[in-house]
Amino acid sequence: MTDLNNSSNDGGASRRDDASGHDDWEAFLNDHAGELEDVERSRTAKRFDRHVKREEKKAVLTVDDLSDEAFTGAGRGPRDYTSSWLDADDVLDHDGMGFSAPNPSLSGIRASKLVCAAILAIGVVGVIVAACLPHIVGVVGLVAALCVLVGAGGLIAQHEGRDVIHDDDSDNGARV
Repeated sequence: MTDLNNSSNDGGASRRDDASGHDDWEAFLNDHAGELEDVERSRTAKRFDRHVKREEKKAVLTVDDLSDEAFTGAGRGPRDYTSSWLDADDVLDHDGMGFSAPNPSLSGIRASKLVCAAILAIGVVGVIVAACLPHIVGVVGLVAALCVLVGAGGLIAQHEGRDVIHDDDSDNGARV
């Protein structure tokens, strides 16, 4: 059963010496020279050669060959600084002033805006109640929808626009 895999027919024969093996290889190359040339000129062989050349180029330099300084510039990364101009303490204490909490004035809100906002909030709550209680959806839903429309309409009608909100040209709308 293993006769095809057995290199010696009689089982006790010694291995061939290297000189005769080399001669056999040379004879094989001479006998099949035309076929081997066709194989060398084939598309598959050329494709394989291109693949080998690409792999050799890739293997020329790898990331592991480079030191960390090649990527970071010898300790010049974003976390290597001990302080920067964005430090909160430096910015807050720049003019000798500490942190002061914002205290917006709510005196400019008109009563009509508060009433419209309250009507809108009552309408939204009414819509939620009407959705949860189906047996009263007709009456509560209608009143709540009207409250939403009146409240939202009142707030939209009273909106003054961008030009009225900003006091001067340097005010770009950013609020802290």
